[in-house]
Amino acid sequence: MKDGKVVVLEQDKSSTRIGARLLGDRARAVWRTLQIWLRHYETPDGDRCMRYIFFVNQWVSSPIATLLKQQSAGQMQATDVVQALRKIGSKRSLSKIQEIIDDVLRRSDDVLLFIVSRIEIVEASDPISERKSIANGLGLNPRADAEDILNGLFGWLTNRMRAEWSEGRAGVITRTEILIQSHALQAKQASSRFLPRAAAEIVIDEKVRQGALSRNFVEHLGRIEAENEDVVQAVDHFLKFSIEKHRLVRAGDVPDVEWRNRSARLRERWAGVMRRRRRELAERSKTEIGQTVLADVTYDHRENLDGHACDELYMTSGHYHRLADEDEIWWDPTFQQGGLK
Repeated sequence: MKDGKVVVLEQDKSSTRIGARLLGDRARAVWRTLQIWLRHYETPDGDRCMRYIFFVNQWVSSPIATLLKQQSAGQMQATDVVQALRKIGSKRSLSKIQEIIDDVLRRSDDVLLFIVSRIEIVEASDPISERKSIANGLGLNPRADAEDILNGLFGWLTNRMRAEWSEGRAGVITRTEILIQSHALQAKQASSRFLPRAAAEIVIDEKVRQGALSRNFVEHLGRIEAENEDVVQAVDHFLKFSIEKHRLVRAGDVPDVEWRNRSARLRERWAGVMRRRRRELAERSKTEIGQTVLADVTYDHRENLDGHACDELYMTSGHYHRLADEDEIWWDPTFQQGGLK
């Protein structure tokens, strides 16, 4: 489209059969398409269309296809192609295609020349290189899964065209609409890529799990006599958080500043819980207070990550234990950071 006028018309012809005659001399694909293009030409502003494209998914070599390709390459005059069309049409038959051929050829040579002189045949090359070329033309993010984006775009294009045709409208899609859809698909993919993996997808080696038992965050749990189940979960969440944070950092999906900001938010929440529980449970032992604070901050809370909901519990619980490993938070209310422990 240009200034609201159709300047290019395209017909796609494809077949899964190797060697299929997609553009045979008397093939419906050729003559019905010519009929459609001629009818468009006869509409107001129809002469604004400057390109008529046959896109085929296989090499075509029929006489008429060869002539059209030679004409497009400047190796033959459009008048020769028009003469060839009239010669093909003169070989009459009782088939239904003859009616379409007769309708096309009732136009004058000048009208046929206008269409024929602007016909191009585009033959699909290697699908892999074609998709790479399309992805490059769309300016896809280098980190995007190009195959997934292109499949989404092709599906959207197919559905859009079917909807337009089913309501009797021309299937017209602008480049701007395609780019908007492409950006939407990339944003959706980035959001999906950003989300931490499910806990069940992260496998922890038993030796690594055993090695983590000597870390500082486990010592903090020992100071409040945490139950064995709490220790097992803490180790599991600590390791899974560390693995997933490393993956997200390498991918660049979460900026470094967000990890610092998230740690600050968790420390602030922990400090508030600790103050409240120390007041409410003033008569209780440090063990009871510590176990209550541990439950309050690691059992249910799920902290957002870079503005996105983060539903995997290990991403919050594990982050808390990472902070405990560095003595930035603790469970024992009598513990003194940087002082006598």
